[in-house]
Amino acid sequence: MSAAGGRGNSASLRLADEVLAPLLARLTTLKTSLPEQDRALLEKMERELADLKDVVSRVEETEKEIRHSFDPIERHIDDLLRAAPTATDWIRSLLSAVDAQVDIIRTKVRAAYNLSGSDCCREKGGSARHSDAADLARDMEMIRPNPAMRHLRLAVGGFEERLRGCVLCLAAFPEGVAIKKRLLIHWWMGEGFVGSSAEGNRRFAELVDKGFLTPLPKPHCGEIHRCKVVPWVQRHLLADIARRSAFLDEDLSRTSRVMLQHGGEATPSLKFNPGVRAIYNMSQKYVKLGDGWFAGKKELRALQLGQWRHFGPREQIADPNKSHIEVSGMEHFKDLEKCTNLRYISLRGISRIRFLPNSIRKLHQLVVLDLRACHDLEELGQGITKLNRLEYLDLSECHLLIGIPKGIGRLTKLEVLKGFVIANINCKDPCRLDELTKLERLRKLSITIGNMASPAADEFKKLGELKALKSLAIVWGVQPSTVEDESLAANSLPIAAMEFALPPGLEKLDLRCFPLPDFQQWVRPKDVKKLYIRGGNLGTLGDDEDWKVEVLQLRFLKHFHYDHGRLQRSFRNLKPELTLIHECPNFRADL
Repeated sequence: MSAAGGRGNSASLRLADEVLAPLLARLTTLKTSLPEQDRALLEKMERELADLKDVVSRVEETEKEIRHSFDPIERHIDDLLRAAPTATDWIRSLLSAVDAQVDIIRTKVRAAYNLSGSDCCREKGGSARHSDAADLARDMEMIRPNPAMRHLRLAVGGFEERLRGCVLCLAAFPEGVAIKKRLLIHWWMGEGFVGSSAEGNRRFAELVDKGFLTPLPKPHCGEIHRCKVVPWVQRHLLADIARRSAFLDEDLSRTSRVMLQHGGEATPSLKFNPGVRAIYNMSQKYVKLGDGWFAGKKELRALQLGQWRHFGPREQIADPNKSHIEVSGMEHFKDLEKCTNLRYISLRGISRIRFLPNSIRKLHQLVVLDLRACHDLEELGQGITKLNRLEYLDLSECHLLIGIPKGIGRLTKLEVLKGFVIANINCKDPCRLDELTKLERLRKLSITIGNMASPAADEFKKLGELKALKSLAIVWGVQPSTVEDESLAANSLPIAAMEFALPPGLEKLDLRCFPLPDFQQWVRPKDVKKLYIRGGNLGTLGDDEDWKVEVLQLRFLKHFHYDHGRLQRSFRNLKPELTLIHECPNFRADL
């Protein structure tokens, strides 16, 4: 395990490991296909490249060492800026320390580059005379941050504490990797760097404006959901600041935020700083909990043991283990009740979690609980209904859940609820949709209707009473296709008999596996601004010409018989750049 700040080697050895090593590997492959008479030259090239790789590695290690030699100087200068003018002896000693450290760095540079004193830099009382001084300046530019980097360092140091915390969180993530905006905001909420998701969105936009984040737009989508930290030099600088301030550090006894890294030892014997504020699983596939993880961790605010990366369907098919995370020693979850300041928990994608510990009921500060894709989760328990500050709950893709415990309506601060399961016939005393009408702040809801769902006759009409709801997703399970399936679902209400209503202020509707051929037997969602339909039996959108939809995405609708002309006549507000018709073989795109 190591902290994010401990990635200097992997960043600094970029040329040796990411350029020269692959070239050598290609030459080795090429050797097998060359005739004997041509191999001598290739082997000479191999030797020379191997020598260059060794030299480059040593040079880059030396530059890293020189770069970190400036750390004491910066600390001394910071102390000088804070020193009282009357503390003359202390100021004099700090200045002497800076002068001595500069001499040490000059000596290292001369030794590393085989330079004379005049080559290295301006001598005391003199000036640089060597014609290659400009070359050395360029070398030092790579060793030490350029003026833009210095300005960035000063800017970060001048940020107010909560903004600086948001910025330094960025140092934890691998270089160039897409990061979900939601993920950042939840971490910030957990640590108290932002007070709400709305403030988190504003902070995100601020970091984009300041040049710390680059948004990654998706085609046919008008919103930004992902980003990356840019450029890598800024990322490295942020990691350096985070390490020096102990915001992130590989020394577990010092750092207040632990990053679990691939290849590290995520074992029961780990001993964290008692004041640790965040434990974040960056790339560990197997995590073993132990006595030292949660007991006594009263300052722990954020716990991300689950998967933070997003893997698309193709990536999952190509490598199903890519998103797999397994946690053992789950009996230690009972100690979570001692982490009374926990505000953010993510167990996303972790296998072997069958139920939530009852101790969760004591986490009265919890704001975010992410259980998405916990495929073995069978029971939530009543403890979840005690989390009266919860704002975000994600139960999506928890396929073994047969219902939600009654009492969710007491979570009056809930704003986002994903994966609400319409209880099946085997669930006793489940939560029904009418309970959600008590959630006056609920703005985003997704519902799962399995093929054995047993809703009340008017249950879906209660959706019309969710006045604050802006986004609604409904996922239907696979419909019965055999006699045996039909007998299992015999006690379920037929789809056509379910009466639906839509919330009056709904802006986005997302339908998955919609089971009916048209909206005549359902509700015609003409007034939403965003309509997404993926899979199912939909055959037509009809010929009404008063649709208000601006964003339309239709995917994998093999029964959908429609054409571009009808689409233009019915959907006059559509924005072409936000319209997508994908894998709908019976849709005629010709005008």
